[in-house]
Amino acid sequence: MILVLIVLLVVVAGLAVAAVMGRFGGFMDDAVTTTPFETLPDGHLTSDDVASLRFDQTVRGYRMGQVDDVLDRLREALDDRDAEIARLRAERDQRIEY
Repeated sequence: MILVLIVLLVVVAGLAVAAVMGRFGGFMDDAVTTTPFETLPDGHLTSDDVASLRFDQTVRGYRMGQVDDVLDRLREALDDRDAEIARLRAERDQRIEY
């Protein structure tokens, strides 16, 4: 009797772990595309570049390396734009003073 309960407990625990890990169908969306991941283009970024971006999906979400690379690229682009805005404002202020 105890052996049956232990086996039943192991089976139930295994099913619970499989459900949490997504081993049963229906827990993850289908892949957005079958094309390989394409990162952001070099140079000037547009909102369309970011809108068309799709990450590969894994069991627990998206590939961290891909997301980190894109966030680094967006951070650099924002820093460049902030520097350009500051430079243009400084030029404008110099013209106003003269």
